[in-house]
Amino acid sequence: MRWRLVAALVLLSLAGCDGAEPAGNATTSAPAASPSAVALPAAGMCHKGQSLDAYDYRPLTLNTTDCAAEHQAEIIRVGRLTTPPENKTREVFTDCDSAARDYVGGDWHEGRLGLAVVVPSTEEWNAGAREYRCALFEFAADDFTSKARTGSLRDGLRGARPLALTCVDVLGIPDGQGWYQDIQRLVPIDCAQPHNGEYVGLYVGADVPYPGIDKLRREVTQACGTKAAQFLGESPSNFANRTDLRVVPTGGNPQRWGLGDRTARCYVLTRPDNRVTKSLKANAGTGR
Repeated sequence: MRWRLVAALVLLSLAGCDGAEPAGNATTSAPAASPSAVALPAAGMCHKGQSLDAYDYRPLTLNTTDCAAEHQAEIIRVGRLTTPPENKTREVFTDCDSAARDYVGGDWHEGRLGLAVVVPSTEEWNAGAREYRCALFEFAADDFTSKARTGSLRDGLRGARPLALTCVDVLGIPDGQGWYQDIQRLVPIDCAQPHNGEYVGLYVGADVPYPGIDKLRREVTQACGTKAAQFLGESPSNFANRTDLRVVPTGGNPQRWGLGDRTARCYVLTRPDNRVTKSLKANAGTGR
């Protein structure tokens, strides 16, 4: 079937907190500090000063700013832990996931959005910190690196859906045979601009133990092929035989899977030398 992954591409990791230990544990630890010594952002406030790295993010590095100013992430919920965060990773992520959907008006995976769970480090917990924060951010590319922005993300998937994923520009290394030997980034772009990729839908895996990268890659690629066919308005068998398009999924990080985030995004790609200036969606002229 033609809906296989582009050569040398693996499922891109979803940024997020590590289910094995509390996010915030880093190789070198900062001295314990009183939680009252730093004013952390409340829900509805934003964080400035550094890109979001949800694997080893520390609450005490959060810098509060108004969301009208330039910032890297928006705090959409603040909750409270009654036991150390490593005992509540899945419950906390589920709470943040639900809060994010309510905040933007839809499944945040369908937007240019990443979600980080910010919990106390061991030192912060020992110093008395008990709150966790759900941080939502707009990404610069589908590698979950936050971008600087102004304005709130609230309602970004309601109405005109200004934060919805549509077309992407593929940054990668051609393989000399008309496709890619490596894909580095998928950068959101307006569909009227030259591009060679487009978001076509989501894959959501069953709530089972992580199946391993090889099995997951096969399942996700197959499912994304079906999503692409539906998006293009043709049968799966017809799409499977096309040589001008391929599908690429992003997602499948085992730590995020353990948290309950079993979602992957599906993209359909044109050849590197075949950039287009409109949506590939069936009947795109009538609107998305």
